[in-house]
Amino acid sequence: MSKRPTPITESSNELTRDLDISSPLEMARLMRQSDEQMFSGYRGFPGLLDDEIVGKMARLVGEAASAVEAGEHGAIFLSGAGTSGRFAQLLSRQFNRILRNAHLAPVFRPLVAGGALALVKAQEGAEDDPATAARDLENALPEEPKKVLYVGVTCGLSAPYTAGQLDYLHEKPWASSVLMSFNAIEMARDVPIEGWDKTFAEVMETCLTSDRFVLLNPIHGPETVMGSTRMKGGSITKIILECIFTVALELLGALPPEEGVKPPARDDLAAIEKRIRQLLRRYRETMHAVYEQIGVLEGLIRLGGTTLRSGGRVSYLGRESAGIVALIDASECPPTFGASFEDIRGHLAGGWHSLLDSEDRDFSDSGPEFQIDFDAFATKKIPDLAKGDAVLGVAIGEIGPKTRPLLEQVVKTTRATVGVVLVTVVPPKKGDLPVAPENAHILTIPALGFTPGMMNLAEFALKLALNALSTGAHVLIGKVYENRMIDLRISNNKLYFRSLLIIQKLAECTEERARLALHRAVYRKDVLSAEELAAAPSTIIAAATDVSRIVPTALLLAMGDMTHEQASELLAADPVPRRVIKAQIDKKK
Repeated sequence: MSKRPTPITESSNELTRDLDISSPLEMARLMRQSDEQMFSGYRGFPGLLDDEIVGKMARLVGEAASAVEAGEHGAIFLSGAGTSGRFAQLLSRQFNRILRNAHLAPVFRPLVAGGALALVKAQEGAEDDPATAARDLENALPEEPKKVLYVGVTCGLSAPYTAGQLDYLHEKPWASSVLMSFNAIEMARDVPIEGWDKTFAEVMETCLTSDRFVLLNPIHGPETVMGSTRMKGGSITKIILECIFTVALELLGALPPEEGVKPPARDDLAAIEKRIRQLLRRYRETMHAVYEQIGVLEGLIRLGGTTLRSGGRVSYLGRESAGIVALIDASECPPTFGASFEDIRGHLAGGWHSLLDSEDRDFSDSGPEFQIDFDAFATKKIPDLAKGDAVLGVAIGEIGPKTRPLLEQVVKTTRATVGVVLVTVVPPKKGDLPVAPENAHILTIPALGFTPGMMNLAEFALKLALNALSTGAHVLIGKVYENRMIDLRISNNKLYFRSLLIIQKLAECTEERARLALHRAVYRKDVLSAEELAAAPSTIIAAATDVSRIVPTALLLAMGDMTHEQASELLAADPVPRRVIKAQIDKKK
């Protein structure tokens, strides 16, 4: 097993190292600087706007068009875990609707590690089983496939779920595969995958020998919060795929051309590249518009922090893609910050039917966490709302006809703070919103989408705003040290190794000492058996399911001679892990 450099996606961003001691306004400014790296690039690595990356995107336009033309014998798979899988669902939903409207077969098929339930709540270890991943893909293939385009997204070049599917498709002559990541090739994880005979790096190296494989890896630099690929990683995934598929559908006439824009010819790669650059600039323009309204982001961060500090909860209410973006943002907080599932929660008009764009599938009976529709919010959440809680209507263009009365009901019957987050082209007139002016967070952008009916640019703007709220809120309650999360939940292989890295860096210790401390924290004991010390990541993930504050506890154990009981008492005495960790770090200096 070779020693590989630390992945960029698991590195600390030098721009945001003071995130934890910043004011809400300063946090928004740091996020602006970090997000600019999506377009400006990072150090000497290839970036999103470089010829190398745009050229690969142009090649994939033709591959996507061929898959659509294959009709019922074609498929475009968008696959991933966590944020990647959730955006696979959103994008598949969007482009299948466009294809149906154009009387074409809806060939987009999302593959989400952990299945539909993972869209709302992380499923422990779901992304770590390559055999299940291959079966998921095989079961979703069309009968007699003639043209399949597979796009697997793993921000860190590490997910076994993606590796299993790439390996399955490698020798299929009717399949082209894309691996999307934001690390350099040499940073691929070269650690054995449990229950399998390959590492991720070995699978990727095999795929690179095929002319039906494309590695698409623009480097956007370390995340605003170390390892939180829900931020830049999620954004750039959405940007790249929407640009590729938009141009492909324009070539086929499934999308009307923009006014004054002539769709490129299919064999004119230079024209396709030019069109892709035009669309990329639209995203950059949207991002700049959002960050020019920095006061809106400051207000959202302040609202989120005030709510969580008081012990309150933030509830998002939205419809269609705006509600789905909000649902995605909320679902990512528990594994990222070790937050309670209820701290930031999303509810969607139409619930599962809207999320999955299907009348036949509903997972509300799977547990209270999966009751995501407005009826569940009205009957089960509103009666419990208190003064410290916040309810936000989330919308694109205008507040939805079902969202408005629900917000008005909250205003009339509770003492919760009620506001809106609205992304629009034309600001609403005074009195048009069902909330007080000081609780209206309005972002004005140049256009909602590439063409009428598309909301992709507004979704991007909304994602930036909600990421700012949820990230800033958790920073303000001490879930981040410098720009490192210190209370994440170990729910998969990636987070196990990320936890080790955080402990090594902050405790300034060896990997062996970090692993000992982590396993002690999981098993809640000071002396481990040989089996517990050598336990595989999957065993630790299973044992960690119901254990809280694992990484903060492990950090204290790794820093010095302290029992598990002493570490637990320190953390119990202070609700903010950052303060406890900082005190111990200061003692070591």
